[in-house]
Amino acid sequence: MKIKTVNQTNGVKAFITGLSVEELSTKIEACQSGECTCACDPEIMQKIESIDLLAAEEGSAITIIGDVDAKTLAPMIQECLTGGSK
Repeated sequence: MKIKTVNQTNGVKAFITGLSVEELSTKIEACQSGECTCACDPEIMQKIESIDLLAAEEGSAITIIGDVDAKTLAPMIQECLTGGSK
């Protein structure tokens, strides 16, 4: 799995290879509901306004809108998608 995160004017975009849109959607829904096994920071999660998920070439693209940046989110995304624990 490869993850690349980049800042955008209104949030972060992450490109992920090795996971389907369906697999990512399940993980994102668990994090949004607070039922994930990740080390998601509740304060950061509250800053996220929306998360859009699209199929992209060789993987998926996640657009995260809110008062967040790639430097902060990249480690959280990496841990959540590779099976880290709380």
